[in-house]
Amino acid sequence: MSRFTSPDFLRQAGTRQEHFNPPPAVDLTRPSLARLHSFHLKGKDHFEVDRDLAVAAEQVAPGFQDLVLGERAFLQRAVRHLYEEEGVDQFVQLGAGLPAPGDPHEIAPRARVAYVTDDLMVLAHHRALVSEHRTTAVQGRLTRPADLFASPALRALIDLDRPVGLLLPGTLSHVADIDTPAAHMAALRTLLPAGSHLVMSHHHRPDPAVFPKDAHRAEQLQNVFRRHLNSGYWRTREEIQSLLEGWNVLSPGLMEVQRWRTLPVAPPVPGSYQMPQRNRRLLLGATART
Repeated sequence: MSRFTSPDFLRQAGTRQEHFNPPPAVDLTRPSLARLHSFHLKGKDHFEVDRDLAVAAEQVAPGFQDLVLGERAFLQRAVRHLYEEEGVDQFVQLGAGLPAPGDPHEIAPRARVAYVTDDLMVLAHHRALVSEHRTTAVQGRLTRPADLFASPALRALIDLDRPVGLLLPGTLSHVADIDTPAAHMAALRTLLPAGSHLVMSHHHRPDPAVFPKDAHRAEQLQNVFRRHLNSGYWRTREEIQSLLEGWNVLSPGLMEVQRWRTLPVAPPVPGSYQMPQRNRRLLLGATART
């Protein structure tokens, strides 16, 4: 199937609607991580090629959706903690997905949030659907941190003289070793104002000598993602920990995201989703400070 100019996928957001001229092209020959997550979050912005990836992931790791939902619930709990208990009132999310209920600007209703992406379809959706005085959508990527923090669009909303909450939900899982993710994490740490916080989650490959079945699922998932997306890395605990070098990792440290400030399932609130036991070891997360 060839590339095509996307249909009118933008919905009205009050009286404002963002138009791209021409509209962003959608490549239906390759899946998109943002559209894959839209599928797992019961959204509408996904295509057959994205659903094919979802099926392939489910075949090698039954319950793959657990990872998507669990990672999102961890992000929601972490944002609420930083906003309500640490006083963080401005956030930058790198690798933002398509807008969905329970996004950070809804969890922290009076905070400013900058959603950063290099996916033009995601950028268009955010500009159309969540463009308010306290949110913005910025084109950028984790591997070019200096350019991002020099961006006029980011600086127009985010005050870089005050602490920022940097959100990396799964973002580092799609940065290859050859692209030096640790170096970019170090650069981000120096660019952020003093007292800033980090929320990070990452796909995890457990020790095969201790958890052979989990390690096998992680390896199979990595193969599926590399084949379909040409990205997606399930790293060891030591490799993930190395990405946090120089950061002040906060208690309780790097751990399974399900165990981080777990909420009861009732009443259901953003962040209360609990991952089934089967895939909990495949996703680690941590919070840290500069």
